[in-house]
Amino acid sequence: MYISRLVIRNFRNFKHLDVELNAGLTCIVGENNSGKTNLLYAIRLALDANLPAFRRQLSKEDFHQGLDITQPQQILIGVQFKDFSADEDEKKIKEHALAQEWVVGDDLAQVCYRFLPKVEVRERHEEGSAINDLTIDSYEWELVAGPVTDDNGNEIDLSNIEWMHRFNSSVKFNRLSAFRVEYLHPIRDVEEDLKRYSTSPLLRLLEAQDIPEEEKNKLIDTLKAVNKEVAEQDDIKSLASTIDAAFENAVGPVFKLAVSLGMAPPTFRGIVRSLTLLLTDSGMAEVDPSRNGLGLNNALYIAMLLKYFQIRSESKDTAGQVLLIEEPEAHLHPQLQRVIFGRLLSKDCQVIASSHSTHITSRAPLANLLILTREPVARTLVTRPSAITGLEEEDVADLERYLDATKSVLLYAKRVMLVEGMSEMFLIPVLLKVLKGIDIEEQGISIVPIHGVHFSCYMRLFGPDAIHKKCAVVTDGDPRPSDSGNDGDSEEQDEVLFLRVDQLQKFENDFVRVFPGQTTFERDVADVANLRMFAEAARNLGASRTADSLMKIYKRRDNLGDGEKEEARDTVLRIALRFGKARFAQVCARYAKYAEMVPNYIIDSVKWLK
Repeated sequence: MYISRLVIRNFRNFKHLDVELNAGLTCIVGENNSGKTNLLYAIRLALDANLPAFRRQLSKEDFHQGLDITQPQQILIGVQFKDFSADEDEKKIKEHALAQEWVVGDDLAQVCYRFLPKVEVRERHEEGSAINDLTIDSYEWELVAGPVTDDNGNEIDLSNIEWMHRFNSSVKFNRLSAFRVEYLHPIRDVEEDLKRYSTSPLLRLLEAQDIPEEEKNKLIDTLKAVNKEVAEQDDIKSLASTIDAAFENAVGPVFKLAVSLGMAPPTFRGIVRSLTLLLTDSGMAEVDPSRNGLGLNNALYIAMLLKYFQIRSESKDTAGQVLLIEEPEAHLHPQLQRVIFGRLLSKDCQVIASSHSTHITSRAPLANLLILTREPVARTLVTRPSAITGLEEEDVADLERYLDATKSVLLYAKRVMLVEGMSEMFLIPVLLKVLKGIDIEEQGISIVPIHGVHFSCYMRLFGPDAIHKKCAVVTDGDPRPSDSGNDGDSEEQDEVLFLRVDQLQKFENDFVRVFPGQTTFERDVADVANLRMFAEAARNLGASRTADSLMKIYKRRDNLGDGEKEEARDTVLRIALRFGKARFAQVCARYAKYAEMVPNYIIDSVKWLK
């Protein structure tokens, strides 16, 4: 049994969220304050039987911004389940029995958390009285399940349930607890959680092992024998007598109690509480996890939870489970992040994780991603990239190949500028800052090089029915053979590139705009006004004669003919090709203070993004 659909209405930054979820891993990504934590907390409000009742009593601030709670309002969090049919799977018997209490259709059940006006308010509404005097004390929470029907007996979908609609049944907490919700918060004291009885996954694993009673009794008898041997030691007896005498001296013979030393009578639960993990590697042997680093302890904790879920799911006494993790990358270096995420992907249990790590999202299939976007009106929208209209199977495959740890930053960025390569990424930010006073990072703009001209699949990610973020495509307009290294016919190549730009512009919408240059980025930026920057970079790379030549041209910049200007561009391009465009641009960025010009199409793209 797994959560197949989540509906959130009027809760914090979610005005109306309605999204389908995977049976396996779902990774939630988005910029800060986009609602990732709120989404996980919403699931806990509806399903976590261990969440205290006072945490379910919400406040005025938990209503979506702008709602007037003096009039009847409702926060609704609806969860639907699938895959609990027990016809051919004995392990799903308990899941099937639990879900039958919540069933709304064939292999479909639902549970709802609601924060809504109290019964007396609903009675006033039914009597036809006007209601405009409510306070937060006029509201209460409820956990309900099953179908909701209108006056004509028609079932009402989760997304359309209003505060006055009634459910047929309430959820019993002792039954809800059969569905296991495990939540790992983002700032974890893993060392303490490994020790604490209530949070230790070790103890849950032991309990899930279903150890036979005879084995438990054998272990208890072994410890009893050891305890007796300890108590009979001469030093232990002597210390007991000393303490007994000191106690009598302190309280007198009337209040004295006999004192002896020994181990408490063992019980299996007591033994389990005393067990601890011992770790060994090349530098240490059987030491407590407190000697370990936070990162590996975090990985150990997650690994044990996943094993516990696996054992639990294989038992016919289980009734479903979900693991909620905020930032599984906490304390892990990038390589281990990818390894742990790979394990989460490969497990059968349902995992819903939020993340800020591009190393994680770069490995996630698009079908496993949910993108949260915060709108200016404090409203969050959710997008499942793999379900975007117009995104073909081939586009999805391309994106999954290309969204590495560098490019997947576009999923988190507030505004995106797509460029062809590293030259643009190195030079555009520094030129804008030096010459226009624009810090693109402070403007929330991320420059993402795609290392090619295959922009269309990225452009499809943004739009009215896709991710609501502005995306500017900054691309070449008319490359020439000297720049591209292609010895083909220049007119034919120009025609192909003009056609490419024309095709890209077909993907423009309110959120996507194409900004083509006159020629290539390198040629457009190699204006005579920037020759001193290029000369200093050439000198740094050891090309002193080229540097001197460029400086001579720069000093005559106000009296140059078109041919000399073109020759200067060719010189800059030759040295860029000699040392590599990306390397040359990286060095040029050090000398951007000598630049005097930024191409207009780049300025236009930033203005549009801002």
